[in-house]
Amino acid sequence: MIQPNSQMALLARLMDVASLRHEVIAHNVANVNTPGHQCLEVQFEDALARALSSGRTASPMQATPHVVPGTGGTMRADGNNVDIDMEIGRLQKNSLLFELYAQVLSVQVAQYRSAIQGR
Repeated sequence: MIQPNSQMALLARLMDVASLRHEVIAHNVANVNTPGHQCLEVQFEDALARALSSGRTASPMQATPHVVPGTGGTMRADGNNVDIDMEIGRLQKNSLLFELYAQVLSVQVAQYRSAIQGR
């Protein structure tokens, strides 16, 4: 069982947030030509920073992501503000972060496995 205040739990949480962010970015890209669609984004990092600075052990796991209206591009005549170039950049950054979290988690699991096997 993963302890709620462990680094592994935090990495798993970060991967969950990256997955949610990927869904929101995909939603924005899918609606790039939908009249009136407003860009959405996931806010999480500020809540996590506040939780980490509070000093309580379980606090980082209590930080929750929120899908909010985002800062898109320039508002078009049809009321849509999704900038496809901006969204593709966000998607690439998010993909890199997800891969980073997965690699660090994989290293930690390998260390546990090695310790259990006595190597």
